[in-house]
Amino acid sequence: MADVRLTGVRKAFGDTTVLDGVDLTVADGEFVVVVGPSGCGKSTLLRVIAGLEAPGAGSVAIGGAVVDHLPPAERGIAMVFQSYALYPHMSVRANLEFALRMQRLPRAEIRAAVDAAAATLDLTDLLDRRPAVLSGGQRQRVAIGRAIVRKPRVFLFDEPLSNLDAALRVRMRYEFAALHRALGATMLYVTHDQVEAMTLADRIVVLNQGRIEQVGTPQQLYDRPATRFVAGFIGTPRMNLIAATLREAGPDRSRFDLAGGAFLDGPPLAGIAPGAPVSIGIRPEHVAESGANAREGRVRFVESLGAIQVVHLDLPGLAEPLLVTTTDRPAPGATMSVALPPDRLHLFGGDGGALTIGNGAPTQKESWRQADNRLRSVS
Repeated sequence: MADVRLTGVRKAFGDTTVLDGVDLTVADGEFVVVVGPSGCGKSTLLRVIAGLEAPGAGSVAIGGAVVDHLPPAERGIAMVFQSYALYPHMSVRANLEFALRMQRLPRAEIRAAVDAAAATLDLTDLLDRRPAVLSGGQRQRVAIGRAIVRKPRVFLFDEPLSNLDAALRVRMRYEFAALHRALGATMLYVTHDQVEAMTLADRIVVLNQGRIEQVGTPQQLYDRPATRFVAGFIGTPRMNLIAATLREAGPDRSRFDLAGGAFLDGPPLAGIAPGAPVSIGIRPEHVAESGANAREGRVRFVESLGAIQVVHLDLPGLAEPLLVTTTDRPAPGATMSVALPPDRLHLFGGDGGALTIGNGAPTQKESWRQADNRLRSVS
């Protein structure tokens, strides 16, 4: 296997910049997931690494060697697309053998490689079937098997689960994780689904408008989002983001003015002047029933996730409803009391970057995995 290093990679199509100075290192054997909204440059990033697109500037190195001058077939990579791209007239075995036959490898070596990949992916009983009679998950495993038999140094996955139904996507996520453990391979995986990213990744790259917003473990991105964009993108349900103005800041607390004369007390904050615009973030699961910053609101809408409800609550001073997770099920139009604990708040400056809170310690006490498991257990 090998590491992957991108240095100052830029790519534009006409006047549209798709990648804008991307610097990224993926360690040997690491599983890195790239996430971001549609059009942010995720797939283009993979295609540049694969050699399917030439960067306008910067360089790509695999295993310590720059590969910009090499065609895709000589880079030691295998890429799996969301469309599977299987040969419909060939059996599963023939699909798996195809690339190896093109390399004119000995028949015994080809058979051994295909049998090993089929065993790893639970395809042994399907080797004589054609793609048309396979399920979506089985077709995806064949596409992955076709990559495995080539023994690449790096695997590239471009939204491989997007064509599957919700239940099958969940199953296939676990199969991808097991595959990575079994192969110990270097993998870059692109998805628009941040739940996939949080489940699979050693580290996540959050891409936005061709630039990297943050790179870190799922825990780091959940606990300490570096920008307002990451805070709003990572987490289900999404983090609440409240527009405010700093009234005062000190060593014990800060206070923020909201619309219509409302205010919030926050954690200690330094290095920012009164009057500065800020965004205050709080995750729905961290909104409390009582305590500091207590107030009443009116329920606009309730999303049911089984025993857990996501309440959309209209509060004074907030332009958008506050999302709150609860085990109760209030009726639309009902009054509901909530509190916003200062030690649960995230603060972002006018430029979108995270502000240092107090001594810089994390304010989140519940991990993303705990929150996700809690919701899943009752949905």
